[in-house]
Amino acid sequence: MKKSFKKITAVLLCVLMLASAASLSCYASSASKYTDPTIVHEKCTDCGDNCEFYPTVIIPGLGQSNVLVADENGDYILDKDGNKISAFPAYIQLPEILKAAVVPALTSLILQRDAGLSDALAKVIDSCFGINKSDLEAQNTGSIILERYYWSYEECTEDEKEVINHHIPFKLYPTDLPYDHLYYFTYNSFGNHIDVTKDLYDYIQMVKEQTGHDKINLVPISQGGTFANALFEYYPEVTDCLHKVLYIVPALDGSTIIGDVFTGNITFLNKEYLYNGFLENLGLLDKNTAKIIEIALRILPDEVLMTSLEKAVKTLVEEVMIRSTSMWALCPSGNYLEAAEKYLSTPEMASIKEQTYKYYQAQLHSDDNIRKLLDKGIQVFNVAQYDHKMIDVGGTWDSQNADFIIHLDSTSMGAYAANIGETLPEDYVQKNTNCSNPDHNHISPDRVVDASAGLLPDTTFYFDNQRHDLTQHNDVILEIAMELIAHDDITDVYSDPRFPQFNIGRDTRILYELLETAEGVDTASLSAEDAAEFAAAVKQAEDTVNDSTVEHGAFAAAEKRLTAILAKQGLAEVVEEKEPSTFLQKLSLWLYENYGTNGFSEMPLITLRNLWNLITGR
Repeated sequence: MKKSFKKITAVLLCVLMLASAASLSCYASSASKYTDPTIVHEKCTDCGDNCEFYPTVIIPGLGQSNVLVADENGDYILDKDGNKISAFPAYIQLPEILKAAVVPALTSLILQRDAGLSDALAKVIDSCFGINKSDLEAQNTGSIILERYYWSYEECTEDEKEVINHHIPFKLYPTDLPYDHLYYFTYNSFGNHIDVTKDLYDYIQMVKEQTGHDKINLVPISQGGTFANALFEYYPEVTDCLHKVLYIVPALDGSTIIGDVFTGNITFLNKEYLYNGFLENLGLLDKNTAKIIEIALRILPDEVLMTSLEKAVKTLVEEVMIRSTSMWALCPSGNYLEAAEKYLSTPEMASIKEQTYKYYQAQLHSDDNIRKLLDKGIQVFNVAQYDHKMIDVGGTWDSQNADFIIHLDSTSMGAYAANIGETLPEDYVQKNTNCSNPDHNHISPDRVVDASAGLLPDTTFYFDNQRHDLTQHNDVILEIAMELIAHDDITDVYSDPRFPQFNIGRDTRILYELLETAEGVDTASLSAEDAAEFAAAVKQAEDTVNDSTVEHGAFAAAEKRLTAILAKQGLAEVVEEKEPSTFLQKLSLWLYENYGTNGFSEMPLITLRNLWNLITGR
């Protein structure tokens, strides 16, 4: 029972965190520190503006900046191992959680009613996410430290480089761009969107000052796309500073997850779905674990569980999310007015409404502002991902094409696509909304995406079945990015056969790890048969990672073969994929069909009632 309860708690907290963060770190001050006169920004290069390279500013995605917990004196709070503690997406203090929740949870479990459990869970959510709260001016009130890099990647300490590489592994993908021309802008994902945008503008000026260049490249990633939207709207003069913009899975029109959360369309608050598919479709659990938790949820009456979930979500949304203008920037434009009416219509929310409406206008003008970049001769590229189902937190999860966190319409700037698991009709003709060249075929080979409807049909690269949160592990996307920020040889999706417009999603981590292990194998100690297989398996793995256009299943096949021969040497473990338990599947379904969403304690009475009805013929 203890193990089951821990699993339930972990999954529910995970869901709540995803609801707050997905889309798919807070901000201490509205004053810009990049123009602080006490900070001297000396030139870090001697190339002036005659260098063949352009300085590049990375605007990372959600949670890809170090936002750390501080004490009342503004010093880092360290864990028991002496490590700094992240404040994103929450500051989880297990002793405090146990203190607040154990007694109400056990009492509610024993009494089979809400004996303070819902209030305790709301208190836990408030305690964990409270560090990311903002006031009515959308200024963070939590005690946090945002680590900033006022210098190039070249000048970062090894620890700072490690933080950056954890999010974007530059060290794995060498680039011709000198590292003293590469900058990593940090921000708080729960912070004030207008302030962060002002900081971004000032940061760009700082980079120009340090490098002596008049123009830079800008790389907005995921949530970073919302700051690019605001930058081009609030500071149109910044276009004079830009050479190239490379969007990577940008949330230009937010994420429907946030839109659904802000409009109250949350799947797991529907108990019928919670007990019958939610966990299995979540995409974070194997089917057996999902079914075990689905069954274990019945240790409480459904009314108690749903009341607790509703209070927890209400606390998270109303106390944390709706006061963060950066969270509002992740709300799709199509949901904004409804969500604003729901949460921002009272006088006390006037400042937040004014700020979010300002960004809403930037969101509506996004395409026009990007066209203005093109009109000024600025190169604009984009990377989008599709055909991976949306995480099923929001109610519209199964009605769109997505990359698990952000819907395709947002990341692709309006490309048309069939829904997940479907293809475009056989007689479908590309819309050519933004492409008039009759020689261009912008329909994906799998007949899922019509890229001609996207704003940038000739400069947007698409990756099939790539998960948003694993983008940094797709080596081809990183290679495209490194090539684009270093050189101008690629002008469109037809420039380099290594990088076609439509490609396959991939995660190279396992193969790279296996190949690293293989380097230590003494082939002389192997039998002739094993040595031959080892060489063939290594070659297949190397060919796979070196080929930027492999087919579906190529990585799995290479991983399986190399793992098998390494396992013979005791250097790897073959993990057999477990088939979903038929018993668990049938038991969960039987419980739902016979008892609906009722808890175990309610089942005896329901059983007696059903027997009585059967005997009496009712």
